[in-house]
Amino acid sequence: MKTKKLFLVGLIALFAVQCKDKGAGGSFTVKVNYSNADKLTPIDKRRMVLEEIPFGGDGVPLILDSATVKDIKGTVSLDGKAKEEGIYQVAVEEGPVLLIVNDSEDMTVNLDMSKKEQYYTIEGSPASKELQDFIQKYSVESQEINTVFMQLDSLKQFGGSDSLVLASTNRKNEMISALTSYMKNMVSSTKSPAVSLFALGLSSRIMPAKDFDLLLNDAVKKFPEHNMVKTLKQTYDMQQAQTAEMEKQKAATTLIGKAAPDLTMADVNGKNISISDFKGKYVLVDFWASWCGPCRNENPNVVRAYDKFRSKNFTILGVSLDKAKEPWVKAIADDKLAWSHMSDLKFWDSESVKVYGFEGIPYNVLIDPQGIIIAENLRGFDLEQKLSEVLK
Repeated sequence: MKTKKLFLVGLIALFAVQCKDKGAGGSFTVKVNYSNADKLTPIDKRRMVLEEIPFGGDGVPLILDSATVKDIKGTVSLDGKAKEEGIYQVAVEEGPVLLIVNDSEDMTVNLDMSKKEQYYTIEGSPASKELQDFIQKYSVESQEINTVFMQLDSLKQFGGSDSLVLASTNRKNEMISALTSYMKNMVSSTKSPAVSLFALGLSSRIMPAKDFDLLLNDAVKKFPEHNMVKTLKQTYDMQQAQTAEMEKQKAATTLIGKAAPDLTMADVNGKNISISDFKGKYVLVDFWASWCGPCRNENPNVVRAYDKFRSKNFTILGVSLDKAKEPWVKAIADDKLAWSHMSDLKFWDSESVKVYGFEGIPYNVLIDPQGIIIAENLRGFDLEQKLSEVLK
């Protein structure tokens, strides 16, 4: 069943939406007063269904009841039965989708199929109304935040002034802070464990880990008998442990703070050069190849950084994973890479891969005048920002 308002399904899939709580089970009925069904794409025997969303949002929704939308307007009743409180979905075939909470035995939905926004109201279910208001506010504000993110990325990519980048960054941070505060208040104030879990699932996307951990702990205390709250807590703790272990492993393998391994290869004229030849300068060792699309897309950023900082004891050494000399040299000319280059033309068998241990390109390391690696994998604005810090 294809439906509009698919962003709701995306929200559900972010976390375990099969929220259950003791004391909110049994049978429940959703009466749907619908209108303007003729505004949807015409289909024969259009269905409206009440669905239970499977754990994690990964499986096929379980249909609890269905009815046929026969006329332009009318009323249908959908019945469900649940052991405990949860979030359910009313979906119209080739039409709108809405979420409800079974916090009451009877609820009424007024659905206007001619609208794309604010297309339904709910009576008789405080938790469903609370969830509706939350989704609406989150959707609007998250879209505004995404717009600011895109503007900021554009400024960084195309060399916006520092003042514009700073203003856009501050605006982004203010908007995220405001949304985070709203979500914290929602989790803390709601009396519905289902709504609490829904809000927690979205909070995990934008909230700092420390704040989210405190909020989740508060929810566990508030709903101590709620199985899904406890499951979310267990899952979160496990993920945090895995993340900590990955960070530990990364710290053990990172090159930052270590002496840069030396490499010697032929330049475009066949003359051997080495990384150590550049000691005394800040040097960006840039691993790339003519056949690497992401590398070629990143090259304008590298050129811009080179032009901006080359007068400040900074240079670049390109190390190519090309297989043949001709495309390598052509790419250097086409992309205007006016710095030293070297390659052993051995593709992924290159000595550079063995020595520096990277698994993909573009990849780079920034080496200080003493030959110590001080940063790695710098891209776009991050590269310029780092160089601005060290080349004052």
